[in-house]
Amino acid sequence: MLCSCCVAPIFTGVYERSARLGPSLGLMLAAPALNPAALILTFMLFGYKIGATRAVASVAAVLVIGMITDRIFGHTKVRCDVDEWQAEARPADFLHFLPACARVTVRLIPVIIIGVLLSMIIAQMFPVRTFESTAAKLLAIMIVAAFAVPLALPTFFEIPLALILLASGAPPGAAVALLIAGPSVNLPSLFTIMRSTNWKVAALVAASIWILAVATGTFLSFL
Repeated sequence: MLCSCCVAPIFTGVYERSARLGPSLGLMLAAPALNPAALILTFMLFGYKIGATRAVASVAAVLVIGMITDRIFGHTKVRCDVDEWQAEARPADFLHFLPACARVTVRLIPVIIIGVLLSMIIAQMFPVRTFESTAAKLLAIMIVAAFAVPLALPTFFEIPLALILLASGAPPGAAVALLIAGPSVNLPSLFTIMRSTNWKVAALVAASIWILAVATGTFLSFL
């Protein structure tokens, strides 16, 4: 039950210790995407169709994206100084950890607040009948997914934002795209992946989440 920002350092630790890209990415995606409380709230507030779609797409993201990325970039070299890490004093690690947490907090909180406020304002700006045509529905799903991938959202914040989208007249597929892409990754977590691996791995993960969100949202809208 960790958000994508909180689980990013865990990805770094698991990847550097195991040198296995697929399982590390699977863990990173599973923590926010398969949050049991968020899935239960989705079923309760959006109904079984959207809830089941989110659950199936989240499982697919965890199983497929890590596997594909590992097959393509599994040879990526990992800098893993296990001996040096074991030789360092544990109190020193803890003293370095506290300032790091403070820096991450200072950087992320403004981004989260600004992102959530901008999302709410943009959702309220659309006229009620904007999304009646098929092309408008598809464009809305693609745009929402594109904004949701880099957007830093705290745990559960994707749910009220998806409700705002539905209230503003957006198609259900746009809400599904937000529910899938929003919790899975964000810009800070993608930067963490890029720092531990390279920009190609981060780009593939972001593109895969976007494609999955758009495909799932489109399937639901035209079901």
